[in-house]
Amino acid sequence: MRRVLQGMPPGPVIIIGADIPEVTPAHIADGFRLLGRHDAVLGPAPDGGYWMIGLRRGGRAVPTGLFQGVRWSTSHALQDTVASLAPLHVGFGATLRDVDEAADLQA
Repeated sequence: MRRVLQGMPPGPVIIIGADIPEVTPAHIADGFRLLGRHDAVLGPAPDGGYWMIGLRRGGRAVPTGLFQGVRWSTSHALQDTVASLAPLHVGFGATLRDVDEAADLQA
């Protein structure tokens, strides 16, 4: 994800997961609106992860520590990612469920 965020042309960018059945265009539009007021945006998932990450990138480089120390696939992934974004101001979008295992499909 870091390489994608770095490789995009200047301006705001959002990456979303491919396993978010409830995501709508309005959720993505909200993420871009949040980037108007915040340096970064995350869309939390109920399991402690996240379904969306975005950066304003208005003349700033992607933080060098982005994703360092993130405990992926745990209930700490969102919290760790927020810490790796410091000192950026982070906003949060809607909480949406992602599909990590078969039981998530039923929920």
